[in-house]
Amino acid sequence: MARKLFGAQDHLEIISLGTEFALIEILFVAVGYWFDAKFGTLPWCLVSGACIGFALGLTHIVSIAHAANKKKNGRS
Repeated sequence: MARKLFGAQDHLEIISLGTEFALIEILFVAVGYWFDAKFGTLPWCLVSGACIGFALGLTHIVSIAHAANKKKNGRS
């Protein structure tokens, strides 16, 4: 019999992490695009915003994963 790896709560946490990552990325791309439109520097601020958003989104996911691992192993 196959072992169940993820429960319903785990699926919700994974979906929320993906949504948070996407929203952070979209926010920084939008801000970069706005700066480009305001200062006429297309595409440099947009690309910078995408890179910063990706880095912050990834940092956020890693920090949440690290906290979940600590919680799972019983450390505080």
